[in-house]
Amino acid sequence: MLPGGLIAVLLVVGVTWLVVRTISTTGAVQTLAPRERQELEALRALVDDLKETAWEHRELDSPLSTIVIDKIRTYERHRRDLGG
Repeated sequence: MLPGGLIAVLLVVGVTWLVVRTISTTGAVQTLAPRERQELEALRALVDDLKETAWEHRELDSPLSTIVIDKIRTYERHRRDLGG
């Protein structure tokens, strides 16, 4: 049985990978279909929610919350640097 913190890390890493993969696959296309745009917005909202959840519950596992928030912020900075 996996500890709760490890499950949370795996979930965050998986969702972050999915968002990055979705953005990189659709980044080559200038216009997104409405469904793709909705999916991308939903994934971004999910990542924002995960970041907020990690912040709100940081007292439960402070090192894990710090890792999760840092990973998301690094991705967000990288996306801004690319003009996304």
